[in-house]
Amino acid sequence: MRFRPYPILTLFTLVSLVILVMLGNWQYGRFSAKMALDETEPNWVTLEGRVVPGSEAMVYAYADGASSWRRVVAIDDGARVIFTTIELFYQVEPPVPCQGPECGANLNFSAQGIYKTPGNRSAFASPDEPTAGVFYSYSIADLADLLPADVSARVVPEAFEPQTLRLVENGRAMAGPNPFARLRMDDDLPPQRHFGYAITWWGLAMALLGVYLAFHYQKGRLRLRRRDGE
Repeated sequence: MRFRPYPILTLFTLVSLVILVMLGNWQYGRFSAKMALDETEPNWVTLEGRVVPGSEAMVYAYADGASSWRRVVAIDDGARVIFTTIELFYQVEPPVPCQGPECGANLNFSAQGIYKTPGNRSAFASPDEPTAGVFYSYSIADLADLLPADVSARVVPEAFEPQTLRLVENGRAMAGPNPFARLRMDDDLPPQRHFGYAITWWGLAMALLGVYLAFHYQKGRLRLRRRDGE
């Protein structure tokens, strides 16, 4: 084999290869860290109380790589008021929430779960529709505005995520694990997305190396076997 590389091209190619491989390794590291965190069992706590009438709202969410809507209500445990998810719909359009003082009246709530601080509002989120009970970001302050002043004054900044939920998809309902009841905070970006990014960066590195070798072969600077007379 004979190989006479172009010095400057080789330098830039090596630098690019190192950067691409490092980016792939970084994304794979994020994937591994998130997977390990998702497999860690949280310290479950119990929330008991009464549903605050008229507190129901639909909140957009991105669950496990799919558009979804959370049915959210406020729970009064006697000392605090905590918003919690009670149902998750895997669909693009928001379901119609139950509105009015009769919605949730005289209903008790008890579940195991964890407390989490909702994420920040995305810059690309659609405007909320408070009068329709539809919200495109999980903002405790905005949801608290649905409540009477004396009740909203006791709302805590954290949300409660039950260990299990009623999951609805294609008209079918079943009980299942809550995809937000985990220690990881960035619920909008699942670990599998990072693995895909890692494969992309590594793939670009392999493609760059292939183009580099093909270019030298075309220019006669790379020969896999000697020609006669050489």
